[in-house]
Amino acid sequence: MSKLGQALNGAAADVFKQLDSKARGMLEGLVNSGKISAEDAVTGLKSMATKATFNRYVSERPRDEEDKQRLADSEAAWQKLQAYGSRMSGALSEVGRKTQEIQEAQQRGDISMDEMNERLKPVQDAFKSEIAATRGAYGKPTDQTAILSDASGFTKNMEGFKSALASMGEDAGFADLYAPDGEAAEQKLQELGFDRTVFGNAFQTFAETVDIPGIGAKSASPKAAAAAPTPAPAAESKIATETPAVASKPAAENPPPPDTVGKPASSDPGNAQAALSMLQSAFASGASKGGTGVLGAIAGSASDSQNTVASGLLEVLKAGTGKPQTGNVQTGGTPPA
Repeated sequence: MSKLGQALNGAAADVFKQLDSKARGMLEGLVNSGKISAEDAVTGLKSMATKATFNRYVSERPRDEEDKQRLADSEAAWQKLQAYGSRMSGALSEVGRKTQEIQEAQQRGDISMDEMNERLKPVQDAFKSEIAATRGAYGKPTDQTAILSDASGFTKNMEGFKSALASMGEDAGFADLYAPDGEAAEQKLQELGFDRTVFGNAFQTFAETVDIPGIGAKSASPKAAAAAPTPAPAAESKIATETPAVASKPAAENPPPPDTVGKPASSDPGNAQAALSMLQSAFASGASKGGTGVLGAIAGSASDSQNTVASGLLEVLKAGTGKPQTGNVQTGGTPPA
């Protein structure tokens, strides 16, 4: 028996039966040539098989009232985020228009520099009030993105899947989901060319044979001499993880499962943060070019007082939108507990 054949066990052995002769031969060749150890090859196969089974669990597990409530909360958060962004975009447009008018009046000599600064203050105060009112109506964008970051119920899915695997016992031969050694072995296999163009739907087909507690099996387990699976599609895609669409509208209950899923990630707060970026860009552009109009008003180099006003506007908008979260749900390595 070959080195790989001796090492195969558990889910790796079962998924190996789903591979066609070309894919099996490739794995054997990689192990025999020493490009990857038999143990690492088995670890990678187990990791991908476990993720494929997790994908199926996510798409087929029964939904309960908690799932329905999370979907409703996500929809509400999305609506609030959109409304916040729209209102703040309008507020930014208005403060820019008024600031430009005041600055142009000063440039024409109609008002003095002191008068310009005096007129700009209520504009800034009104902008601050509008931010406070918008936050009162829709909450902070970061509050809404926190809800949307787990719109898919990733944490619940992870816990439920781990519980399902535990009830199947160690003999089922699965790997720990997103374990570092499994991730590393997968990566090594892919770098050596063992990707979906080679293995096709083998892992998905394997997952359909797994008798997942509370869900069952879709098809019978293959025999050792089972026919080869459907040829691989041309598109390459890595098996496995679930990412909620934070930057887009939440999907309806029980959406079609994706081919691959990725761990959830937090998102940009939306249009409100875009408004901050626009103002910051205007500040930088005006400062470097000595701009006129609204750019000059926001970042003109004519006086320190103008820069003070511009800085104040930036700080007011920052306070309103909240800085984007940099510490978010993991996008690599170990998934959230």
